[in-house]
Amino acid sequence: MEYLTYVPPPPLDGFIEQLWYWRSESADHAKDTIMASRHMGLQVNLAGDELRWYDGEGFATTNRLRGIGLCGTQGRHFAIDAHHPHMLGVQFRPGGAWPFFGPPARDLRNSHVSLADIWGASAHSLHAQLVEAPTPREKFRIMLDALVARAPRDLAHHPAVALALSCFARAPLSASVRRTAEMAELSQKKFIRLFADEVGLTPKLFLRVTRFQRLLGRVWQSAQVDWAPVAAAHGYYDQPHLIRDFREFSGFTPGEYLRRRGPYQQHVPLPS
Repeated sequence: MEYLTYVPPPPLDGFIEQLWYWRSESADHAKDTIMASRHMGLQVNLAGDELRWYDGEGFATTNRLRGIGLCGTQGRHFAIDAHHPHMLGVQFRPGGAWPFFGPPARDLRNSHVSLADIWGASAHSLHAQLVEAPTPREKFRIMLDALVARAPRDLAHHPAVALALSCFARAPLSASVRRTAEMAELSQKKFIRLFADEVGLTPKLFLRVTRFQRLLGRVWQSAQVDWAPVAAAHGYYDQPHLIRDFREFSGFTPGEYLRRRGPYQQHVPLPS
């Protein structure tokens, strides 16, 4: 297995968390569940011209895209094939995809779209260039150059969105949508619309997913978990409140998650 990451230089690093490269030979299970996420991302299949993901009851519905896909923010879980032999990707920071794509991020929530639907034929040309580039470093350069060249907006957020992202990062458990709107000197309705346009989730859902992801990071590698104090420490009223969010964002109860979890925090192996 080969896994490499690259953090771009400023100012791109304020919007792109990392680029990643993956090559592997096999997997011991069929599918992975992917958790709800505040991040948008690009995935590039370097071994073919198709990407698949699964949803519906028992993940029985198969969805397909051409070789570069844009994954919006997710307020729910879905599944992917566990084995991807050769992949490249971009993980944007929360709200970080905003400068690079024309549609508002709210329109991409809970969805996967072909980059060709946004960029047209140039997405297919980019895919060919990425496949043919001889090294991961060269692939990273090509992808970054394409993002910068095609960006329809400046590398900036609306001041209210920038303020909210900063406040929510500093104090996600105590942040208030109403107070943040007041600090930005906007009505709640306008603030929520601006935030969802640039980030993809409403502020309330963004904070719920943030809380869930923080809890996941706390328990992911723990041998045993006493759920009551962990729930309280992460802002849940009680364990039923935690269980409801856990089911919505992961598809599992907390106990099921601990039994099934794998080597990657955002992925849960599913039996064949």
